[in-house]
Amino acid sequence: MTEGKKRAGGARAENEQRRVTMKDVAKHAGVSQPTVSFVLNDRRDVSVAAETRARVLESARILDFQPNRAAQALRSNNSYTIGIVASRLVSQPYAGQIVLGVQQSVQPAGYACVVVEPSETAEAVGAAVRKLVSQGVAGLIYAAPGPEPVPAASAANDVRTLFVNCWSDEVTGDAQVFADEYQGGRDAAAATFAAGHRNVVYLGGPAGDYACKERVRGLDDAARAAGIDPSSIPRLYGDYQIGSGYNLALGVLTTEAPTAVICGNDRMAIGALMAAHSAGLNCPDDVSIVGFDDQPDIAAQLHPPLTTVALPHLQMGIKAGELLLAEDEPEPLHLIPCTYIARGSLAVPRSR
Repeated sequence: MTEGKKRAGGARAENEQRRVTMKDVAKHAGVSQPTVSFVLNDRRDVSVAAETRARVLESARILDFQPNRAAQALRSNNSYTIGIVASRLVSQPYAGQIVLGVQQSVQPAGYACVVVEPSETAEAVGAAVRKLVSQGVAGLIYAAPGPEPVPAASAANDVRTLFVNCWSDEVTGDAQVFADEYQGGRDAAAATFAAGHRNVVYLGGPAGDYACKERVRGLDDAARAAGIDPSSIPRLYGDYQIGSGYNLALGVLTTEAPTAVICGNDRMAIGALMAAHSAGLNCPDDVSIVGFDDQPDIAAQLHPPLTTVALPHLQMGIKAGELLLAEDEPEPLHLIPCTYIARGSLAVPRSR
């Protein structure tokens, strides 16, 4: 058996469990990934030495490289458009940053975004997707303002499909992009404990909500890291609205007397701030309040300005655009970090 066949057999065995990528070919051939792309896409407008071209082709043969159909479709598509199927996204200013991020990411490659927001029925979404595919979109992105299931429809096999801040129970996409809700919840709680608070109450959104569960998971791990028993932290669940935050906070502020209230989002934090005022308490002197979202034009404008965690909607869109245009098959899950923002509503507790 020749050395080449030995390497080929070993390489195929090694890669039976995963797809060989252009990065693998580049490493094997000892060249850059762009050079591999130029050779395998037969880019004659780019100068590549004959010996280098031959080496890349031989490495691709040895590794049994199979071109990615979705990436090929993106390169060969003449419409240069990306279809975004939005679910209540356009009406949400902060979540609309997802669309902006996608556009910023794909525009340098010559692509433009077409955004459709059909009614949230399987029939309407299916019709919208068929229309986009018939117009020759190079890829599809489903996007929602918060992590939730959305209706989706199957597209052609060569149309790469991503989900941003959402998922489908019927359609499997090539990748999902989410905010790291766990990390954001952990950072918010860790900052609260680091300020010295031990008598803390958590006011969350619906208990079964994905974001709520992840943020509570982060809260629990931050408590353990601070030497606090997570079960000692009272937690109440509402609906992410201001009225819910007000009612829940008013109850605990007049009975539990916590020194800090960590809220499931900024709206509930606003309600908690109103409840503190109703109870004759000052924030942060009597009670600190922490939110989540960093809602534009609101969180920073409150009195005191709200300590919170910013959701990375823009960065999620940018990542989705990068994945859509990537040569290689994307990993199935991508978590984008949230950013903790310290403001005036969190302070060191003082005894009452």
